[in-house]
Amino acid sequence: MKKQIWRKLRVVTSGCLLMGIAFSCNKEMENKLEFGSEPQDLGLTANQYKIAYVVVEGAVGTVVGNEATDYGALPNMAALSMNAVFSWNSVSSEYEKLATNYADLLTGTEIDKHQVENSQLGGNKLADYPTLFKRIKQYKDVRTALFTANPLVPTLVEDGVLDVNKMLGSDNEVFKAAQEELAKEEAAFVMATFSNVRLTGERSGFGPDNASYIQALAQFDNQLGELRKTIISRKNYKNERWLIVVASTNGGNYALNPALQDGSVFSIPARNNFVLMNNPEFSYKLVERMETIDPAWTSAAVTYVSNSTASNQIYGQMSETEGKAFDIDKSKEYTIGFKIKIAQFGELNTTLIGNRTSTSGGEAGWAFLTGYDASDNNSSSGSFRFKVANTSIYFSKKLVTDTWYSVIARIYREADKQYATIYVDGVAGETKEITGSSGIGGGRFQLGYCNGYISGTQKHLMADVRFYNAALPVEYIKSNYCTTLSTPGSDTYYKNLLGYWPADDRDNVIRDKSGNKRNFNLIGAFAYTSFSERAGNLCPTLPDRLDRYVVRTVDVPLMIYNWINILEVGQFNLDSQSWSPTFSNN
Repeated sequence: MKKQIWRKLRVVTSGCLLMGIAFSCNKEMENKLEFGSEPQDLGLTANQYKIAYVVVEGAVGTVVGNEATDYGALPNMAALSMNAVFSWNSVSSEYEKLATNYADLLTGTEIDKHQVENSQLGGNKLADYPTLFKRIKQYKDVRTALFTANPLVPTLVEDGVLDVNKMLGSDNEVFKAAQEELAKEEAAFVMATFSNVRLTGERSGFGPDNASYIQALAQFDNQLGELRKTIISRKNYKNERWLIVVASTNGGNYALNPALQDGSVFSIPARNNFVLMNNPEFSYKLVERMETIDPAWTSAAVTYVSNSTASNQIYGQMSETEGKAFDIDKSKEYTIGFKIKIAQFGELNTTLIGNRTSTSGGEAGWAFLTGYDASDNNSSSGSFRFKVANTSIYFSKKLVTDTWYSVIARIYREADKQYATIYVDGVAGETKEITGSSGIGGGRFQLGYCNGYISGTQKHLMADVRFYNAALPVEYIKSNYCTTLSTPGSDTYYKNLLGYWPADDRDNVIRDKSGNKRNFNLIGAFAYTSFSERAGNLCPTLPDRLDRYVVRTVDVPLMIYNWINILEVGQFNLDSQSWSPTFSNN
């Protein structure tokens, strides 16, 4: 049956590079999911978007995932995952305190903001970053309920924001009370927390080889299944839209199989939790952890086109004012680099990036070019060239299509003179003095194509474009030319970036990620090509915060606010990232 469109979905994507990988990530890199109710379509009111938030303490995410999907031992968790956005490799707070983890999943902020460091709550800032119970009551007239057997949880919740707030004696009592609440017509937001999995792990051990721990997970799964049945059995269920969130506060310590120990945050069992967000109209969407042992460079790039027909060219262009920041000053030093893969060679030299009015003469400015090989008069696949005014610095190399190259120019000063060296894949080519050649261009700063030499059509991908206000040390270039991502943790000279463009944005703006926000606007009928590459001259770079690339508990409050259409969420200063579900046709 054709699915009715019950909600307006708008996804705004700003790309990011992760090892060059494109994903949802921090606020600057996230996929934002916004819901807006459309009562004219279905006659739904805001109250008919409902939430069941089920929290299990101490459930190790990978153990739950394996038991549910590989062994079929947690059938209800497995069933929910078929219509969900979820991660089995989620990562809880590095502080590893239960109070901190609960504050994350209740406020949508991390410890730097909520300041919940332990169960004593001393110095907390929950008044500035309130729980979702308070937020919901501020903006929606809905019934809220909390059921828990952990005395810590109520201490985190503001007074008077819950219609039902029950501290109970056991998980079984929590289950029965939550089941009773979920059966009520007026139920709208029901949260239930379960402690037995954590308590069992603390008594007898965590991990996949502990029978008592696995049994405790199975008991929780059975309770979860019964809660789901209660929701489905509601009298008005067909007119309701339930978001069922199941999340673990944290994992638990146990000896990890050495084969799984990669030294990353994903191999710390105590922090390995999970998050699952389910609705019957969601499709299966597992957000996998990043590969850390032998990662590929997984990203996307525009196919830039240079030819003699202006209407067919594809390139990025910076505003005239912002582009002046990338002139080459005679008194300064620079390093300029990018990755390029040529799909089709033009017939003569083709300009790749620069700020000149033309590269066909001695005009002022600088540019990189490909093309003519002086060694054998080969005009189709010869060399890379860095040209400053009328001075050309060559790296003669037989270029081939469908191969990534790392191209770098190092501009440095010695004895009051300025020089430039060109490097390809960390190997130095020519060095020439450019003291008498002006690098202050009269043209717009452009990426992918510049005015100048042009004959035939050349197509190429460009990514990981960097412009430093320093001449990076030669040994650093030789050791780091293969990196695919510049981050504060991975790049010693990150603070020297005047501009940094991963160039995987997937829309019409190539964004500067250096913090200077000097962007290129794409011109022409552009299209992005996704790729996943491994090569000897590539060493994919892991991001500084691997945990930001899986669904985390701190992300749940944002999803809940979006689900019930709280439009003011932008004012909450959350640390949440938004994960957009895909929808199935029912």
